Amino acid sequence: MSNGIKSLWIIFVALLLSAIIIFVYKPNETNLPSETFDPTQATTEMINRGQEIAKGYCQSCHRFPDPNLLSKDIWISQTLPAMGPLLGVFEYNGREYPYSKSEHTPAGYYPKYAMLSLDDWNALLNFYYHNAPDSLPVSTGHRKIEIDQLFFKPSVPNYTSQTPPTATAAKLDSKNKHIYVSDVDGSTLLIFDQELNLEQSLVQSETISDIEFLNPAAEPGPRNLLISYLGSLVPSDAPDGHLLETSYNPAPGPGSRPGLNIIIDDLVRPVETRHGDLNDDGYHDLLVSEFGHLKGSLFWLEGDSNGTFKASKNIILNNPGCIQSSILDYTNDGLTDIVALCTQANQSLYLFEGSGDGNFERRTLLEFSLTAGSSSFQLHDFNNDGYQDILYTSGDNADFSIAYKPYHGVYIYLNDGNDNFSKEWFYPMNGAYDARVADFNGDGLTDIAAISFFGDYLNRPEEGFLLFLSDSNPDDTITFTPYNIPETQNGRWIAMDVADWTGNGLDDILLSNYSLGPDVEPEQAQMDDVFKQGPLFLLLENMGTVEN
Repeated sequence: MSNGIKSLWIIFVALLLSAIIIFVYKPNETNLPSETFDPTQATTEMINRGQEIAKGYCQSCHRFPDPNLLSKDIWISQTLPAMGPLLGVFEYNGREYPYSKSEHTPAGYYPKYAMLSLDDWNALLNFYYHNAPDSLPVSTGHRKIEIDQLFFKPSVPNYTSQTPPTATAAKLDSKNKHIYVSDVDGSTLLIFDQELNLEQSLVQSETISDIEFLNPAAEPGPRNLLISYLGSLVPSDAPDGHLLETSYNPAPGPGSRPGLNIIIDDLVRPVETRHGDLNDDGYHDLLVSEFGHLKGSLFWLEGDSNGTFKASKNIILNNPGCIQSSILDYTNDGLTDIVALCTQANQSLYLFEGSGDGNFERRTLLEFSLTAGSSSFQLHDFNNDGYQDILYTSGDNADFSIAYKPYHGVYIYLNDGNDNFSKEWFYPMNGAYDARVADFNGDGLTDIAAISFFGDYLNRPEEGFLLFLSDSNPDDTITFTPYNIPETQNGRWIAMDVADWTGNGLDDILLSNYSLGPDVEPEQAQMDDVFKQGPLFLLLENMGTVEN
């Protein structure tokens, strides 16, 4: 993500909560009779029919979910019960399937009548049960993580709170030497100075999901802030979110308390906002990822010469689930394009080619599996061939397939020049949540910093933060040596920003601790106290030097 804000965890935590906090609605005409699921009675014909049903129904909405993606238990106890209501199956085997129903649920979202028979639903369950593994394999054969502080100086804020750390968004202002952090439990936007002392505390009534600078961050002076307010933490289509513009004056002495201007309200859980000239008229516009729940969109707001924005949505994609976007001239035709990652059922990375008038044509760059847990991307030319490659993380693990997955981690996909992408490199990282490229050690090669929010902290505490330093290979093969900085094991990092805070030409790293995240496995709760006693944020100051 271009500005270093990554607080999309709220969406995924909320999906986990939806398995507990839920409205169960069971119209009689859609419920199927209860029957005991007994896989020992399945016939070959039944299993084959289940496969055809999966290809017909599941593939109509998203990529075909291969049974090998999850274990038998996860398919039967979590994933397929979540799918059932979408096909009009609200109860089976004596169990009420989870789904939400409220005044904001889109009309017709759930079918009025069951779309398949009881025998067909049973066949679908048996297909996944008999073709899925008993357990998922453990990823092996990857380079050992080195524990080393390297050239970083870890620093924590001079700040204590009565509640555990719950930072959801963070932003480095290198020129003004300020750090902006949103604290959910304290309902505050905190502003820290160069010495990491608290300079200002601004009360916030809602959860902040994203912080962006509207004016150039390369210059010191008053900072115009664009803040996205999520609205509901739990899955909801209630229009309680909004975008707000404010400013902070970091003049000598405490900055003045800013005024507030709501740009647009009645949004359904906006998670990220970016700014750029989307209709090529010379003025900045806003691009909003309105994640939502059952409904949502990717849309833009038109800006004018006065720096104000029209509160009228220009819809680019009328689907929920978009979490991250990048504004750039991807096609090199002089017109503004958009690349966006969307993560609901149809998990894909899309290119929206701009026509110069605010209209965009969509095509798919990459498509991922239903259980991929797509969490972030960044465009970067890794092999220096002039084409944009893709850095991608897969690791959301708070949906209806909660389990450590061997395919979660950090990926590099190379572009052949015709937007055909192939996987070049992968490193397994449970719960991988964000990754950034930079030359951290100043050797002229591209490195990667990555965080995890659903890590196996008890058995692999080092995978909460990994720094991949690029190897210098004579044949230009892309490989990295993974490192963990010991101090990073004291927090559960949900947001990361990268910028040259120290001013030495090398990027520093800001990590934000949300210590109350859900545990993938019950035993992980043993680590909760470590994170609760950790800092609100950790600043890794890069004390290295740039090689000539």
